[in-house]
Amino acid sequence: MKRPSLLLFGALGVGAYFLLAPKFPKDQSVNVVLGDGAASVTEVRLHYGSDKEADLARDVSLAFEKGKAPRVVHHEARLPDGDYVVSVEVHGEHTFTKERRVHLESGSTTQIEASR
Repeated sequence: MKRPSLLLFGALGVGAYFLLAPKFPKDQSVNVVLGDGAASVTEVRLHYGSDKEADLARDVSLAFEKGKAPRVVHHEARLPDGDYVVSVEVHGEHTFTKERRVHLESGSTTQIEASR
């Protein structure tokens, strides 16, 4: 009698995992390419927004000393796989914002061109 109920419980657990796993947050690798203008950048702000779920929004601000920003800024966002609008605000000698729709998927790297 215990064995069938244990198997049913296990099957329900496995089914729930596969149903909910896509909604679990994962590390998403994002590279923001500043290019030759990196030397004048003092801050990069990223806003991740989801059209489907407002509570998935994330913001990050990365500050650099003038002349010390890398040509490619790397960020690991902790978000579920899916479609997002990423807003990149670059501050420095010239301040500007770029927005891009992206599909984030764990295990891959998304690259956003943010050079002028």
